[in-house]
Amino acid sequence: MRHDIVLRFIAVMLFCFTLTGCIHYEHKSAEGRPWDEVATIRQFDKSLSIDKIDDDTSLYWLARQTEYRLGAGRHKLSVKRAIGTEYTRPIEMTVDLVGGRTYGLYGVSSMKWWYYEVRDVETGRSAKVIEPAVTTTPSESARQAVQ
Repeated sequence: MRHDIVLRFIAVMLFCFTLTGCIHYEHKSAEGRPWDEVATIRQFDKSLSIDKIDDDTSLYWLARQTEYRLGAGRHKLSVKRAIGTEYTRPIEMTVDLVGGRTYGLYGVSSMKWWYYEVRDVETGRSAKVIEPAVTTTPSESARQAVQ
């Protein structure tokens, strides 16, 4: 009798863990918004996990999400790569997402380095925001040296 209860409990727990691998992550920027204001990022490289979105930690450690839903606009993503049972340090990227579009999370790697891309699934266009480097002009540098 007790073995039946234990086996049922284990079966229910395994079923729950199986379902959590299929869930999606919905960022707070997408909550309550219509579909045309929500962008979807699909995880095509299974070794990658989005660790943080706009400094909000996702639940990548609890379940392997395969789909992330975010509100349209700019977001800062922090992505980790799984190598065996370990995770690498996260790499951050700012992306500009359009509502109603689906993007893919793709990994690029070699033996010594790795990187990721977020691209529109239909057009192949990158969602990465290229931020200009902040530099000072020579006249500003001279003024700072004099002061």
